[in-house]
Amino acid sequence: MKVFIPLIIILLIIFSYPYQDGVTDHRSLAYGDSRFISIDGLEIHYKRYGSGDRYLIMLHGFGSNTYTWEKIVKSLSKRFTILSFDRPGFGLTERRFDLDYNPYTTEYHIKLIKRLMEVMGINRATLVGHSAGATLAVLFTLDYPERVEELILISPAIYTANNTHNWVRIISNIPLMERIGQQLMAWILLASPERSIGRAYYNPDKITKEDIEAYTRPTKVFGWKRALWEIAKVNRRENIEPRLLEIRHRVTIIHGRQDRLIPLEDSVRLNSVLVNSNLFIIEDCGHIPQEECPEKVVEILHRNLGEI
Repeated sequence: MKVFIPLIIILLIIFSYPYQDGVTDHRSLAYGDSRFISIDGLEIHYKRYGSGDRYLIMLHGFGSNTYTWEKIVKSLSKRFTILSFDRPGFGLTERRFDLDYNPYTTEYHIKLIKRLMEVMGINRATLVGHSAGATLAVLFTLDYPERVEELILISPAIYTANNTHNWVRIISNIPLMERIGQQLMAWILLASPERSIGRAYYNPDKITKEDIEAYTRPTKVFGWKRALWEIAKVNRRENIEPRLLEIRHRVTIIHGRQDRLIPLEDSVRLNSVLVNSNLFIIEDCGHIPQEECPEKVVEILHRNLGEI
């Protein structure tokens, strides 16, 4: 009985709390350098930098968006053309729930990379993925190896993934519980950007008001809660280790030594499995090196991105 009383209180709070899923459309929140492109009936928010012959396609992690690359793209754009975009369910990409496919699955996110490359005339590119975005980069490489030049994996969530919790699977199978699931996802994951980002940094004093605003902005988009819930419902951990030997591309792995979300040991293990990889460890750095330690990341990339 003692277990059910707190649960009942939580449910009462949720049902009594005014439900609001965003306050405005995605385009109204655009930055000065924002661009939008319609792919498969969905407006994708992206940014493009530089004009080099080689392309870097940037894949952000769970709960993140194009902002995560802002502190490194200026330097990298001197050598490369850089394309960063918000995956469906994140950032300022449109939230749609009336399409004849589910844009929030990993399978579609892989397809979307290929669709963007086709529409923009990109034959091959180096994929730069952070956390869950690194997993996506690996999965894309396994499906379309001919499209990939190199891989840059930052704090890769290959062994430690954002799994769907048991409560998500239970609630998603109960009629009339969708609203509860959406509220819980919003509260747990993004209700406090300061707390979430603080856990991802080794030194939270480096977090700026601009950082907080960039992670808060997407929570104003219509449908942001429901989209996160849709992602959570279909999110499943996939064991891709048996296929890692298929990757023959050059791989650069970057990891902060003080990462509290994805242990450094995961990248050490990944580096030992891949046949053509190098691991670079950044001292005094947490889970988001490209934001917390951007100079170090840029230095590593300029030094290790080879000429194709």
